[in-house]
Amino acid sequence: MRVFFSLLLALMIPGAHAANAVFTFLKTVPAHELNLVLTEERAAFMKHTGAQPPYAVPTPSTATQDVDIYTVEYDSSVPEQGHRTVRVTGLLALPKGRSNGSLPLISYQHGTVFGKYEVPSFAFRRENPSGLPHYDAAYETRYMVALFAGNGFAVMAADYLGMGGHAQEPEAYFVKQATQQVNYDLYLDVQTFLRQKDIATSRLFLGGWSLGGLNTTGFLQKLESAGVKVDAAFTASAPSDPFAALNGLMYYPRQGIDAVWLNTIVALTVFSYEHYYARPGLARSVIHPDHYAALESIYHRRYGSEADLLAMFQRFGPLPLIGYFRPEYRDPAHFAGSAYGELLRRNETYRQLFRTPLKMFYGSRDEVLKEPIATLASTYQNILIGQPNTTGNRVETRRVPGADHRATFVTAAPEALAWMRGMK
Repeated sequence: MRVFFSLLLALMIPGAHAANAVFTFLKTVPAHELNLVLTEERAAFMKHTGAQPPYAVPTPSTATQDVDIYTVEYDSSVPEQGHRTVRVTGLLALPKGRSNGSLPLISYQHGTVFGKYEVPSFAFRRENPSGLPHYDAAYETRYMVALFAGNGFAVMAADYLGMGGHAQEPEAYFVKQATQQVNYDLYLDVQTFLRQKDIATSRLFLGGWSLGGLNTTGFLQKLESAGVKVDAAFTASAPSDPFAALNGLMYYPRQGIDAVWLNTIVALTVFSYEHYYARPGLARSVIHPDHYAALESIYHRRYGSEADLLAMFQRFGPLPLIGYFRPEYRDPAHFAGSAYGELLRRNETYRQLFRTPLKMFYGSRDEVLKEPIATLASTYQNILIGQPNTTGNRVETRRVPGADHRATFVTAAPEALAWMRGMK
């Protein structure tokens, strides 16, 4: 029933979704290979973690089912550009052998990536059109598929606009409505595909890490506004308010903690906003002339490899984040009143009273997300309710002591799996 109403709503809004998606079977991943994802690949992913005691990596989970992997190519639209139609890509993972009946479905929203093919649709492929390596950096999607699809869930994951199979489009980073739309359109197409296989969605869940955490609460806003019931959601290291998150990193840096690659957030947001909000010259009005060319190359992924990107960071030296901005941005009031600041504020994803149970994980040593930002969504929900610590606040925060950015995700996903499996 909820699928019917969501499809009906889609037909009533501008840029109504056209059901012309192509699902291409990629391969079956046996359970024993998924268990290598949960053990050996996880160990490699955590090799360079900055987590500190008392953090301990959780006991590896076990996948019990083989999984069929499909790549998806489908139409979406860009609300910020008059619902211009775009072709986008994503992934669907189904537990092997489920040709009828029902499955719980989780939509996973991936985090920031440095290459355009480090995304869900390429997570189970070794090659990509660029010829540059992507497999290791797409680990987060394999982790989610091994955890959830390997234990009886359907898993869907969009690549986002400008990434994956249609990477010729400019990337829409922290562009809220466009990202909501690609996730929503994938959801509609997955529902159609599952119905064709006589599979019903028994429950709907959401999850995401880092940028994907922001996009998860954004997608939750979209689904709840469309009347689609979401049974539960989780985020790991989610910057629900881009303006507040960046403001803190610019003006109150943490020595020895903040990530050296935070300049990429500036690059990805300011050039995305220049394009998707039709603000010509925005990037030049924000970025210091000495760093404009480098940050532009980051946005367009003009560096040859991850090693080239790291070398670029090393050339910058120990430059504070504010050093990438024009001198006038050293005044927080200027940032707050700027077009860039206004666009960042526009893309928050928490100023809506959520009806869905939501667990937001954050690490006490996260090099990207400060603790006040991690708890902001829950605090705001209490403000909307009008009193603290009531059962009306569906948003719960979970602090992971000693965890950095990656460790928070590695801990959050299996805990979310146990939570969601236990729902009746």
